[in-house]
Amino acid sequence: MRSQTKRNRLRNTAVSALCALLLAACSDSPESMIASAKDYMAKEDRSAASIQLKNALQKDPNLAEARYLLGKVYMDQGDYASAEKEFVRANDAGFKPDLVVPALAQALLNSGQGQRVVVELSTEKLITSEAKASLFTSRGFAQLVQGKRPAAQEEFQAALKALAGYAPARVGLARLKAVDKDFDGALADIDDVLKADPKLPEAHALRGDLMLIKGRPQEAITDFEAVIAARPTDIAAYQSVVSLQIRLNKLDDAQAKIGALRKAVGNHPLALYLQAFVDFKRGKTKEAYDTILQVLRVAPDHVPSLMMVSALQLQRNDFVQAQENLNKVLAKVPNHVYARRLLVSSYLGLRDTGRALDGLQPLLKDQSDDVAVLSLAGQVYAMNGDFKRSEEFFSRAAKSDPGNAGYRTRLGLTRLASGESDQAFQDLEAASALDADNIQADITLIMAHLRRNETAKAMAAVQVLEKKKPKDPITFNMKGGVLLATKDIAGARQAFEKALELKPDFLPAVNNLARLDIQAKQLDSARKRFETFVDKNPNNPQGYLQYAEFLAMTGTQVKDVQAVLEKGLTANPTSLPVRMALVRMLAQAGDTKRALVLSQEAAASAPEDPSVLDLLGRAQVAAGEMQQAQSTYGKLATRVPNSIVPLIALADIYTAGKDLSSAEQNLRKALAIKPDALDAQQRLIAVLVTTNRGDAAVAQVREVQRQRKDSPIGYMLEGEVQTSLKKPLEAVAAFEEAYKRDKSVQPLVRLHNARLAAGQTQEASKQISEWLRANPKDLTVRTYLAERSLVEKKYDSAAQQYRQMLEIAPKNAMLLNNLAWVLGKLNDKSALSVAQQAAALAPNSPVVLDTLGVLQMEGGDTAKGVESLKKAVSLGPNQPQLRLNLAKALIKTGDKDGARKMLEAGLKVVPENTSGRKEMEQLLSSL
Repeated sequence: MRSQTKRNRLRNTAVSALCALLLAACSDSPESMIASAKDYMAKEDRSAASIQLKNALQKDPNLAEARYLLGKVYMDQGDYASAEKEFVRANDAGFKPDLVVPALAQALLNSGQGQRVVVELSTEKLITSEAKASLFTSRGFAQLVQGKRPAAQEEFQAALKALAGYAPARVGLARLKAVDKDFDGALADIDDVLKADPKLPEAHALRGDLMLIKGRPQEAITDFEAVIAARPTDIAAYQSVVSLQIRLNKLDDAQAKIGALRKAVGNHPLALYLQAFVDFKRGKTKEAYDTILQVLRVAPDHVPSLMMVSALQLQRNDFVQAQENLNKVLAKVPNHVYARRLLVSSYLGLRDTGRALDGLQPLLKDQSDDVAVLSLAGQVYAMNGDFKRSEEFFSRAAKSDPGNAGYRTRLGLTRLASGESDQAFQDLEAASALDADNIQADITLIMAHLRRNETAKAMAAVQVLEKKKPKDPITFNMKGGVLLATKDIAGARQAFEKALELKPDFLPAVNNLARLDIQAKQLDSARKRFETFVDKNPNNPQGYLQYAEFLAMTGTQVKDVQAVLEKGLTANPTSLPVRMALVRMLAQAGDTKRALVLSQEAAASAPEDPSVLDLLGRAQVAAGEMQQAQSTYGKLATRVPNSIVPLIALADIYTAGKDLSSAEQNLRKALAIKPDALDAQQRLIAVLVTTNRGDAAVAQVREVQRQRKDSPIGYMLEGEVQTSLKKPLEAVAAFEEAYKRDKSVQPLVRLHNARLAAGQTQEASKQISEWLRANPKDLTVRTYLAERSLVEKKYDSAAQQYRQMLEIAPKNAMLLNNLAWVLGKLNDKSALSVAQQAAALAPNSPVVLDTLGVLQMEGGDTAKGVESLKKAVSLGPNQPQLRLNLAKALIKTGDKDGARKMLEAGLKVVPENTSGRKEMEQLLSSL
């Protein structure tokens, strides 16, 4: 029976549409079309009525009645903007004012244009009492919306004077009582109205609102359903019902009601908004986001949609776009508490702690008892480093909602940061006990104990977690971590295996087991773990990233690491982290063309994403497309106006193009945003030195020193500046200050250099000797001394240093390589055997193979020499010196064509104006 009814309904709809088309085709009379439209409107077949009316207006655009009727159709469909246009045209064409003026007032009121109702529409042309009463009532509601209560009351009284007992005006007066918080009086009045007119939709709408105020949501739903029954396209009533069903967690009922709404009004923006709301509540964030964007395309100022899209953008870490939308909301509704909370959260997401603090203040002023605001304040002050204030707000939040484990957890974290460890642990333990399902406090507690090396207490916390969550892989992953800290490798392995048993796709356990395999020198087992994981979980991009990281860490060839990332991107083409990792690797390997293509693909799919723009900019720089990179970073600077990253990137681009004025301008912009940004300060100092403004460079250095009083960096920078200004004594003084603050290798080496430049040879030698006596196994300083000897061509001294270092680290391939090279310079016959030892330890090092190849060539073994040098180039294709050495070897064997190709390839990667490039060009010209 139901299917037969459905077929009949479908047949009737088809017949209606067909009849409309036949009428349009066969009748030449607009009047007959209007009559037909009225019939369809009586049957509530608005689509057919609309077709007839539009056909009539095609024949005669001045048909005032057709305009009026089409406006009514649009009103019924919830399209108030189109309705307004048709009513205005009908009014201009002289249609009956008593019909069209009240209808126009209702369209303007429904579309939020109440001021126009008051200013533009009057009762002068109206004749009937009902028309006057209707317009007065609309004017009353327009005044009420603007908060003009006395004016609203006057209009409602005028309506009742025009037509005694006019029900909509009585509803208006009852609503005024509700505004005055006389809810019982308002309810009594509205019930009295409904006795006289039981189906009046305006009365049921107000009664529904009153039921909500009184906390009776089910009765409110009944009233709003009565509105829908009387006015099947009343979108506001649908919104009220759906919102209440969502609040009552009746999501299936809400979805069914949205289906009914969409059937009545089609894809009306509000219907789409409600659908997005339900999807959001169901966790379908992608669907919700796509739908809400559709709403904003046609209704860009719809505040609820702006709120929802902002919340979704915060989830997607699109903090900048969220800020733009939240600022739109606050421009319209300045006191919107939730919007301001989200705005502050967006500042925190961008680590813009200053603006977060500023944005928080209005909330603290007006919502000082709101638990969510108190918690937000705790986060803001914590990120600003004010742990005392942070603790104060988290404490108040925890007291206001003592059963909320999240607040106790945050309070514990704040107290840990401020050094109140005992109280922090109490808060974390309390949070753990409060919520059996929330394990954040347990994990924080375990990690805090581990950081304090309190392994027994950490294990006790693990045992509590194990009782709470015996089948959660996180439990056993944490247990494995604690067992590792106690050196119980077997127990740790067992715990990680248990985590993987509970959840075979639990990547953290795979990682931890792989690390244990690496420690046990079982690299094949570790590799197998990752291979198995990505094969079974091809859509987990993190698996490919971890696998690639493992391969790179264990010295695997670049092409094999790249292959894993390529496979990961094929399986997960929308994964930005995999794409970014692959782009970086391709750029480093010299494949800048493919790196750029991948970046451009990312930018095509997410043209406004800041991380994508940064990725594209880096790829463009690597590919030498500086003009395009400049444009990309300019766009990024506009997109994230409070970030210094694009400004520094632009400065680097301008510096590379020798436009130092523009570079300086961007660096100063960066410092205006973040005055202590060291990256920008160092670059600005370099620009000032290059442009011969030494005094300005020193002034900038002094600013760094002021900001970082206890750090050596300001004095290191001053030493470099004074060196460039050829002021050796001032450089020595600066490096001495740096060394006082940080007695480490870098300040020591720079001070040694400065002393030698200032002629303080004895002081330099004494200080470096004292260091080596105190740090006999320091390879870094010895390497520095060896390299100085090489620069000065003191090969005997360099060889001595390398031999001393090899006594400390006999299996160090690079030390052996360097010693072999020095021995080669000394024509020492042992050079080749030392190079072979280095190659045995590092068979895939291009530098080691290059040294070996050169020594083999010099020893007369040209076949092996060329083989070693070719392998070196294949492993280090972007190192020009390797190509130069191979070209020389090929010339020696008579392969001039091969040498020419090698030199041509080398010239593509060797920097301009370098000695290596000149040597390549001279050698190439000689072929």
